[in-house]
Amino acid sequence: MIKVGICGASGYMGGEVLRVLLEHPETEAVWATSRHDKYVSDFHRNFYGLNMKLCKMEEITPCDVVFLALPSGHAMELSQKFLEEGTKVIDLGSDFRLENISDWEEIYGMKHTQPELIKEAIYGLTEFKRDKIKNAKLIANPGCYSSSAIFGLAPLVNEGIIDTNKIVVDGLSGTAGAGAELNISVHHPEIGNNILPYNVVNHRHTYEIEQELSRFTQNKVSVHFSTAYVPITRGILTISHCFPNKTVTRKEILDLYKSFYNDSKAFIKILDYEKNEKSSYIYEPYPWVSAVSGTNYCHIGVDVDEKRNRIVVYSVLDSIGKGGAHAGVQNLNVMFGLDENTGLSRSGMHPY
Repeated sequence: MIKVGICGASGYMGGEVLRVLLEHPETEAVWATSRHDKYVSDFHRNFYGLNMKLCKMEEITPCDVVFLALPSGHAMELSQKFLEEGTKVIDLGSDFRLENISDWEEIYGMKHTQPELIKEAIYGLTEFKRDKIKNAKLIANPGCYSSSAIFGLAPLVNEGIIDTNKIVVDGLSGTAGAGAELNISVHHPEIGNNILPYNVVNHRHTYEIEQELSRFTQNKVSVHFSTAYVPITRGILTISHCFPNKTVTRKEILDLYKSFYNDSKAFIKILDYEKNEKSSYIYEPYPWVSAVSGTNYCHIGVDVDEKRNRIVVYSVLDSIGKGGAHAGVQNLNVMFGLDENTGLSRSGMHPY
């Protein structure tokens, strides 16, 4: 059994890691930390009866891999410590995602104390980095918006059929993405019956999206990214607007996506529903956030506005599932030579 530790298990992301690991046939969660001397069920009532006591960092025991579910800036020193002890690290936070240290320090407002580890870290979009993840010791798990947008846009950028300097992405997020700490913007009376725009320019995930999409092209990639919270708990929807440099049809784009993700179809699902042009409400071809809640799936739907020369891509995933904890476990599977799907094949609940 692979012995796993979780730093920061009282938050939503850490709790979701534990939920997946408890169902994983090849792992054992040997400890989980918190600042509070309580049981995990005191924070996550879905674990009632588990009787697992959260511990302090000075009480942890050796393990094979550790998940860091911590605020920005907290994973740097801990990662160095674990790596020196021979423990692999999957950082679910932001400390190692950006290769440009000055960008990271500017947008996160602090000094990066372990710049040498950035060179070692592998950006953990499993579908694109399997070979590197196999031998990795440190994984920088992607941001939730970033994962959704990159999955949605990579086939178009790779094919070279869109203007990579004019990509517009709108991101809608459930409130779990804001974390478990109380905040007025996601307080139920404020977000209920409301849509709350935030960080609408220079969002920190913009840098991740541009960085990773640039790997698919020699051209400059510029993403115009804006976000809003919506009154759901889990889930990310990114709506990407792209402008093709040649005439394309919806069928051609669908064929492109299915071919691009042929080796990743376990978790990346391209919706190929017939589009009924006679219907007053056309919704079948496009993905629903609820369908992927609690899972490691990303659903993608596409359409083409031939009159205005625009491609639109809808991409959905669970913000703490495929956008966080579940993707982290997928990386764990690859790191330890397991089948990539191990412990992750659950479908979404319907209705949710």
